[in-house]
Amino acid sequence: MTNASLPPFSSRNRGAHSQIDNAFPESARTALLHLLFELVDREYVGGWKKLARELERISRERPVDYDSEDIVRWRNVVEQVLSDLPWEKVFDFFERLHSQLAQDVTQWNQEWDQSVILTSRSEVQLYIGNELQRIILEEHLAFEFSEGLVRRRGRRHTTERISRAELVLGDPRLLASREHFNKALRYFRNVSQPDHENVIKESVCAVEAAARVLFSSAGGSTLGDVIKSITGSETGQLPKPIANTFHGLYGFRNGGAGVAHGGGGAGPATAELAEYAMSMAASQIVLLVDLANASDGEVPF
Repeated sequence: MTNASLPPFSSRNRGAHSQIDNAFPESARTALLHLLFELVDREYVGGWKKLARELERISRERPVDYDSEDIVRWRNVVEQVLSDLPWEKVFDFFERLHSQLAQDVTQWNQEWDQSVILTSRSEVQLYIGNELQRIILEEHLAFEFSEGLVRRRGRRHTTERISRAELVLGDPRLLASREHFNKALRYFRNVSQPDHENVIKESVCAVEAAARVLFSSAGGSTLGDVIKSITGSETGQLPKPIANTFHGLYGFRNGGAGVAHGGGGAGPATAELAEYAMSMAASQIVLLVDLANASDGEVPF
């Protein structure tokens, strides 16, 4: 089951900052607790006792036989265990909340003398998945929640480069580049159906689209043409060794097996190469923006 959550403003605005990949901050625990209150109120889960029992199980605490009617007591258990739970175990709870605790919302129909479903379990799971992903985005965590699982988005270096590129791609001039970059990201983050070839193709297309716009006066219809025109030893130009990295990535896009033109001479596109291409393309876009801004006398991003 896929999620459609978009990054909130606070996450987009913080784009270049390092993502958190080894903790679940106190603020994120508070956000999760707010979500649990909402789920109980909507009857999307079976109440505080079930939540508490699951958290006790995940934390490996011995179960306590509290009065089942003592809602406040169970809620306090949830708050306490959630506060102390190691960060990896919190993500275990994410997955169990979605897969095991989500339930149909029903109502008894006296006329039909039977229970009817008001909100299906699949709808509840979609809601939970979107809200869990929103917490991850708001808290700038280096993970994502999709199809019921928590997954790391990529190596820390990759996520930092992507965040930096997303920041500079906010420039309205770079709309076409941003669209290609977002496509590459969707392919990159789709762990269940990996498409390494399209990660590479769309990443390079994003670089090419940015280069064409930022250096339109240089002419040229391809990335190779633009890079060649701005290569040199003068200030504001690309040194030849750096320019070669652009040509290299562009060459693999054209020659990698199944990437763009059906060739295979450059070898197959693997997960490792796809992540390298994603990270490299992000860095190249940022560099091109910095070069263009410097030549215009503006403050670089």
